[in-house]
Amino acid sequence: MFDWIKNSFDTVARLADDAPFQSEDFINKIFPNGFWDLIIQLLAFVVLLVFVFFIGYKPVKKMVVKRREHVANEIAEAEAANKVAQDAAAKSAALIDEGKAQAQAILTKAIAQGEAEKARLLEEADIEIASRKKAADDDIALAKEKSKDEVRDEIVNVALLASEQLLGRSVEDEDHKRMVSSFVDDLKRE
Repeated sequence: MFDWIKNSFDTVARLADDAPFQSEDFINKIFPNGFWDLIIQLLAFVVLLVFVFFIGYKPVKKMVVKRREHVANEIAEAEAANKVAQDAAAKSAALIDEGKAQAQAILTKAIAQGEAEKARLLEEADIEIASRKKAADDDIALAKEKSKDEVRDEIVNVALLASEQLLGRSVEDEDHKRMVSSFVDDLKRE
């Protein structure tokens, strides 16, 4: 692994021969040759890691955890609010459906009552019409009988006068009754 890095730096060193430093010094400073140099660099690296861990990683991790908790709380609150809204929407839909059903029932009842009232009024009107027709028929029949009686009486009177004048005497009650009966019978036959 270190070979390709050394080769890269060798290439850089050859290109920079004009530089005031030697390429081997540069490579030796970056990649330690001695055991103690390696240990010191590893310790420096570990100290750097510990420093970065306590200064950078822990606060960032705390911030990420707090943010995660905040987001989780927001999601939970949003889900709770959504559930409340869905429950309210379901209740509203149920109330609307119940209202529609009640309105339909009221409408159906009103139509039935209207039809019943219509039938009752028509029946009353038919009864009233039949009653008035019967009364009118009775009045007509009575008037007809009265007219017939009046005409009969008039005819009888005229016939009596005519018979008195023809006979030259007064007609007796018995003759009068017989003539009237005979005349009425003749009228009925015609």
